[in-house]
Amino acid sequence: MVPDARLIRGFLVTLATAGFVAILAAFNASKPRILVLQAAEKGTPWASGVDRGIRAVLAANRRPVSVAWHWLGLTRTLSPQGRATAVASAHRAIASFDPDVLMAIDDEANAAVAQEYARSGRPRVLYVSIDRVPEAYGYGPGANATGIVERLPLAAVCDALSAIRAGRPLRIAAVGAANDTGRAELAQVESFDWAPHTLVAIRAATDTADWRRFVETDAATADVLLVLSYAGLDGPDGRPVDERELANWVEESARPLPIGLHAGYVFDGGGFAISPPPVATGRLAMTLALDLLDSPSGHASQLPPPAISDHFDVAVNRRRLDRRQVTLPPIYIEAARAAGSLVDESNPLAVPQGR
Repeated sequence: MVPDARLIRGFLVTLATAGFVAILAAFNASKPRILVLQAAEKGTPWASGVDRGIRAVLAANRRPVSVAWHWLGLTRTLSPQGRATAVASAHRAIASFDPDVLMAIDDEANAAVAQEYARSGRPRVLYVSIDRVPEAYGYGPGANATGIVERLPLAAVCDALSAIRAGRPLRIAAVGAANDTGRAELAQVESFDWAPHTLVAIRAATDTADWRRFVETDAATADVLLVLSYAGLDGPDGRPVDERELANWVEESARPLPIGLHAGYVFDGGGFAISPPPVATGRLAMTLALDLLDSPSGHASQLPPPAISDHFDVAVNRRRLDRRQVTLPPIYIEAARAAGSLVDESNPLAVPQGR
């Protein structure tokens, strides 16, 4: 009995399709994998800026690579059970995706998850935008980790103070949230050489009430108030802080001149910020991740060396500064305009760039 020609053609088509699918699956399985572990929840300004930088490098990349994202949401207020659930979910995502490189962004992601892989053979850890020293997470000699240490642009703040206050010595206070990022930022502020200025008060605030008490009491004798990260603070009712409400309260109630250390402070209602640049950080992070894929496996000594990001962005709301009769040199206005971070009558809805 001669087989029907249509059956033969159908069989061959099915066979070819199955072969193509098998080849495609094998190709995808063989591609190196990078898992981006964001400490924040999806859509927050800082995380979105870093993500734009990551995707810009990927768009120009011609090497086959598979990239996935996981969002921890640890920068918002979580119960102990909620935090444990988020951390467990991240470990499951890592086990399922089996990445060659785990890119962990911000201190919370490294403290809660990534540091546990620092001494394992896989995945390699690429820490990004950590404010603490790498050794705090076990990323010392012999660790299977490298990355980017974030340094707050405190020298640039000093330069701005000299321009704004005609070089006279000033008293400085600083406040941030009592979480991994906030405490690490405050440690940088405390260890920085502020001469000829003087650091007179710092506070890791446990909630918004604590934050406000500090601003109204200890910080009231200062000339400048450094506003650090406030994501994750609890409000008076135990709910997550309304970040716009807090920033506006600082601008309206603080006696010293507030200067944000994240551009998000300006987009929340602040007047002036000098901050680490999220988009540039994302670009550098993905560039390092792709380089890391080329490093010999199992040899921590052959990893690309850690990088320190010393770039910064400027954000300005001139209406806020005008109320305090503060005039910035034109270079700061132009820097904010170039970064898309100038908030004024002609650009009231600039795209948020910072935390």
